Amino acid sequence: MQSRTDSTKEHILSTGRCLVAQRGFAGMGLNELLKNASVPKGSFYHYFSSKEDFGRQLLEQYLTQYLLRLDEILSVDGPNARARLMHYWSLWISTQTSGDACAQCLIVKIGAEISDVSDEMRSILEKGTRQIGARLSQAIVDGQADHSISHTLQPNLLGPALYEMWLGASLMAKLSRTSDPFLNAMETTELLLSPPSQNPKEKP
Repeated sequence: MQSRTDSTKEHILSTGRCLVAQRGFAGMGLNELLKNASVPKGSFYHYFSSKEDFGRQLLEQYLTQYLLRLDEILSVDGPNARARLMHYWSLWISTQTSGDACAQCLIVKIGAEISDVSDEMRSILEKGTRQIGARLSQAIVDGQADHSISHTLQPNLLGPALYEMWLGASLMAKLSRTSDPFLNAMETTELLLSPPSQNPKEKP
């Protein structure tokens, strides 16, 4: 029974995730969610006290999954920390330009929207983005340790700054309907994450 209960809740969250990605949080109607999930209204209110509560739980789930995937990328893929970071950014481009709204970044889609209407949802996103920035900073530290990233960089500043730049690139790509902002972000990231060999004056 518990397994079935958890499955129903996960199904509602998964269905809502795609709808929110397509229409935004305000644009997703509760009736539309219930229809697409094929669940009665009573089932929804068994798991969520309100639409905002659903939004909070959706963001918590999304960020938990995002951070787990980020940890996997930054610890497994690539021969060194710099390569793993660049792989993360390349995945960002492929995801955001895939045309599949359900796979695209939920933070990009609804970050500005929910920040003006729900302080609790804003707080969840703010905490999650800080955690993402911290992981990127640690990856830069790892790159300095394995000599794939310059030791002159300040990881605690650069990690969050890179993430903020890519969020901005995602917005600009939506406005321009081109991949140019992503290509600019990738080129800038390559320059900022310079390896030690690009700076002959740097001490090893």
